[in-house]
Amino acid sequence: MTHSDPTPSRKPRRRGLALPFVLAALVCIVWSVGWFWLRNEMVTRMDATAAHLKAEGYDLSWTRREVTGFPFRLDVRLENARVAEPSGWAVRAPKLKGEAMIYGVGHWMIVAPAGVVLTRPEKGDVVVTGEALRASLDGFDQYPPRISIEGAKLVFTTAADVEPFPISSTDALQLHLRAGPDDQAAILFKADGAKVAFTGLLGRIAQDRTASLYWDSRLSKASALRGDNWTDAVRDWTAAGGAISVESGKLTAGDALIEAKSGALTVDPNGRLRGALDVTVREKPSPAEAITDARSAAAAIAAAAGQDPTLSATLDFQNGRTRLGPFDTGPSPQVYVPR
Repeated sequence: MTHSDPTPSRKPRRRGLALPFVLAALVCIVWSVGWFWLRNEMVTRMDATAAHLKAEGYDLSWTRREVTGFPFRLDVRLENARVAEPSGWAVRAPKLKGEAMIYGVGHWMIVAPAGVVLTRPEKGDVVVTGEALRASLDGFDQYPPRISIEGAKLVFTTAADVEPFPISSTDALQLHLRAGPDDQAAILFKADGAKVAFTGLLGRIAQDRTASLYWDSRLSKASALRGDNWTDAVRDWTAAGGAISVESGKLTAGDALIEAKSGALTVDPNGRLRGALDVTVREKPSPAEAITDARSAAAAIAAAAGQDPTLSATLDFQNGRTRLGPFDTGPSPQVYVPR
């Protein structure tokens, strides 16, 4: 009886073991190429946008730019970044850091670690510093885009010969801008622990006390808020029938309060607010103050009626002035300076 020879064993194939590593290498190469392409595309678009804005009279500039973040982010660092529009409004930052994830380059987080300088036409610069100052930008396919600005322990400083900013400091600040249905835009502003330097009625309410501010409003005809500069944009928006619908507004300072419950506002040809707000006002000055100098229009009205210094009234903005009942409480807030 014979026996067959054993079948020689086959060597294990190496192809199956190497395939995952080859695929991983290809993915890394494609990802790397894609990151560098996206980086270059972003740099090209930044340069093109800056050139386009400069041709229109605006300014978008920086002295140094660095783009890093490989492989999962785009990190942009700018030095002496500046954005300005023709009528004189400008914002500049000694240092600006922006970050977007590679899979979501339409959503940017921006930080100004050294603060910013706000330039106001005919009113001078305001230096804004604090523990934190950051912004979120998204929704560039909408108008307006989604913008959120947040700050902590902010200080607003001006030179001695410059008109002070309405807010000198605040513990926390939020500003949110959102697009809405029917060509609307929503604006929400909040400031807690604020030291303010308002004039008129708001100044009488706040005095030297720490205040909290809240403003929630809607803008109609938002798409019409465009122009060669801020002044022209507001004028075009007003001509198109744009208006500010106030949902809620409040200034609280100690026991004092002014609260806007509803109202509609527009902008007159001189750049000042025009319209009326339904408000609630409460103050508690001493009787001598209410009688001798009428520091608060609301308190004077209530004192004359022998009532508690809390009342509901209409706040009118007409002909560049602000009136609460028969009392002229100061100039109407100015949206832009006429040229």
